Amino acid sequence: MKRILDFFASVKLAMFLFIMIALGSSIGTFVQQNDSGSKAVFWLSDKLGMTHEQVYNFLVKAGIADLYSSWWFITLLVLFGLNLTVCTFYRLSHVYRQLKTPVTVNRNIFDNSSNSVTFEADDDAEAKVRSFLKNYSTVEETDGKTLYLAAEKGRFSRSGVYITHLGIMVILIAALAGIIFGFKGNLGVIEGQSDDVVVFADGKTKPLPFAVRLDNFDVKYYKDSVKAELYRSDITIIDNKKETQAQILVNSPVSYKGYRLFQTNFGFYANKDLSFIMNTGKKGQVKQIAASFGKKFTVPGTEISAEVVDFAPSLGQDEKGRLVNFNTLMMNPAVLIEVFDENEVSLGTKWVFNAYPESGLFNDVSIQFEDVRGAQYSVLSVTYDPAEYIVYVGFFILGLGVVIAFYFRHERIWVRITETEGKTEVSACADRSKFKSSVPELLEKLKNSTL
Repeated sequence: MKRILDFFASVKLAMFLFIMIALGSSIGTFVQQNDSGSKAVFWLSDKLGMTHEQVYNFLVKAGIADLYSSWWFITLLVLFGLNLTVCTFYRLSHVYRQLKTPVTVNRNIFDNSSNSVTFEADDDAEAKVRSFLKNYSTVEETDGKTLYLAAEKGRFSRSGVYITHLGIMVILIAALAGIIFGFKGNLGVIEGQSDDVVVFADGKTKPLPFAVRLDNFDVKYYKDSVKAELYRSDITIIDNKKETQAQILVNSPVSYKGYRLFQTNFGFYANKDLSFIMNTGKKGQVKQIAASFGKKFTVPGTEISAEVVDFAPSLGQDEKGRLVNFNTLMMNPAVLIEVFDENEVSLGTKWVFNAYPESGLFNDVSIQFEDVRGAQYSVLSVTYDPAEYIVYVGFFILGLGVVIAFYFRHERIWVRITETEGKTEVSACADRSKFKSSVPELLEKLKNSTL
């Protein structure tokens, strides 16, 4: 049993486990988790000469595609926690005795200490020594001619290492609780609709205790690029008929009752059930209305009507100048409007661009394409970690332990003041739990303050 305890209390084992956990976390950062189409997968497939499906399947079997929930990573965390626990309790009794036992007078320590100093001082040496030790806890003894003083401070600093261990243990327990009881999945919602089912990488699903409605999705692209500069989801969280509005941006998630919603992806949803927001009317008197495919709407203040007959998310021109939809991203959305007079006779059709309001001018009538609802979907990453705040508590305890361990030290000083033949002889020795090489400097300060 002692050999087993010695093994789990080993600092070498602690360092090995720490390095393996750090290495695993680095791999988990490089390989985007639960994403078969990540850049890392394609990079590895190119370097290894394999298809990205083969690479991803290998990562799944190796427990790297979902690393933080893999058996081997959890095993490392458990072993590291066990190592810290054994290491702590294996040495705790010794430290506990030091914490519990205050410094005592030791009349023989002056002859056995390697760090000691002896010098002659004036009659007021006792007062000067007491002044030097005013920030220390002191005890004393005397036999009439000789005064023995024992002083100490910072005894609590010996607990710093174990407070640090406690903080790490709290973090590890919280991490394991998050892995076991928490989850991470995706929620895809179409504009104007709501959903409450999270889909995991393995195809399994889990209902949420609330629904998320995507009120509006907006995306902006870099000029002459298909790369998104900014995309945003305006959502409403519906929880027992209570509605909470929120906005999700990339790197700006929304938190709700322990759940965190991140903006992950988006796409175009081709359907006929779209709602087009139009600003229409006579110049300077436009009003906002909603229009749908196949349904005419009247231009306010006129007898003219119009109808949306086509929609293109990215309308452009090919090399021959013909209008084409060059991709499914909402890069240059436009609607084809057919206009009718008061007798419902067609006056022709015209493409109206969202980015160019002037394209919707029909003589003294303006039909501006403001927005479209239902044409896009947003993919939200939903994470739930029931122990998230416990992790913060663990980091606070860890930080407190580090401060105590590194910025304070247990310091003890023993002083003997002897009156002989009209002379005052002072002997002193000291000890520090850390920075022992500075003990002679401490004794020199005591000597200088006494002379």
